[in-house]
Amino acid sequence: MSDKNEFELVIIGGGPAGLTAAIYGGRMGLKTALFEGKAFGGLAGTAPKIENYPGFESINGLELTEKMKEQAEKYGATFFYNKVLAINPKEMTVTTSKGDTKAKAIIIATGSKHLTLGLPNEFELIGNGISYCATCDGPLFRDQVVATVGGGNAAGLEAIYLSGVAKEVYLIHRRHCMRAEKAIEDEVMALDNVTTMFNCTIEEAITVDDKLGEIRIKNHKEGETTDVSVKALFIAIGVEPQSEIAKKVGIETDKDNFIKVNKKQEINFPGIYAAGDVTGGIRQVTTAVGEATTAAMNAYLFIKKGWYGEGES
Repeated sequence: MSDKNEFELVIIGGGPAGLTAAIYGGRMGLKTALFEGKAFGGLAGTAPKIENYPGFESINGLELTEKMKEQAEKYGATFFYNKVLAINPKEMTVTTSKGDTKAKAIIIATGSKHLTLGLPNEFELIGNGISYCATCDGPLFRDQVVATVGGGNAAGLEAIYLSGVAKEVYLIHRRHCMRAEKAIEDEVMALDNVTTMFNCTIEEAITVDDKLGEIRIKNHKEGETTDVSVKALFIAIGVEPQSEIAKKVGIETDKDNFIKVNKKQEINFPGIYAAGDVTGGIRQVTTAVGEATTAAMNAYLFIKKGWYGEGES
């Protein structure tokens, strides 16, 4: 294997956890590579705004993660736009379509992905009215009627962002109230062009000329079903971990498929760590950054056998 395919630290995933690990790897002098198969930034990069990251009263998610990437590049991390297809924990290699890359330590920061509603035509309508990212696609529906579904922070922030773009926004949630942070809930409830529909679920996405035209909403408290005309539906009902490549090789996960780690962010194979949303827990940018810091510093200690090689013979 050539030197260009050998790194001290290999990071899988380009969200806040992966980018933080790359910053620390580079700063500590490790030859560091980061692999990302999609867009850098992860789910955080699609957030309309982030208001609980220290140092920024409010910042767009894409802007924040771009700053992280720039910082990692400044410290020498190498970025590859390749999806990791497999991990070999015993040989300490990762495989992409370009071949194998050797590592001395690996950090898995593959994050999570959006949950779907399970509507029969949901995937067919992605790009034709259904979206999982208001900041990405919201401007396409300026001055039109749209809906978002979900009751947590993500759905609340989507509704807030869309209120400044769309003519009218419906926020649909299956419970009797939102479960977002109070500050987010208060802001949503104060918006004149946001209508909340609680105790409701979306039963059907109705197409008009091969695009989303209406959504069929069932009110489970009243027992009524209503068709509402919308041009777009933004789905924000939660996430699931992207841990498939880990599970395939015997990396331990919990009942919800999140990767198990100890206090050092180690998994059940030496020299391999996990950080961020893929480990479960409180899924915030700040926690992802903290876990990645722990993972990167312990990866350094594993590689060097102590601080700056103090444990080497």
